[in-house]
Amino acid sequence: MGTLYQILGLVGASLVIWLIYKSVRTKPDIFNRNNLSKSLTTMGVLALALICFIAFLIVLISKHKY
Repeated sequence: MGTLYQILGLVGASLVIWLIYKSVRTKPDIFNRNNLSKSLTTMGVLALALICFIAFLIVLISKHKY
């Protein structure tokens, strides 16, 4: 069973790499500095919001000791 999952993983990774290569070849302006900067800023804000939300849930759970 492990070999099957390894083969499926390689096929899936190859498919993802091929799709990324195809999208970069057809639209090279996707990865310019301005677009990456905007995307990383947005992902950073979302990551901080998620961290704060999880910390809030942990505080709520820790106050309710069963």
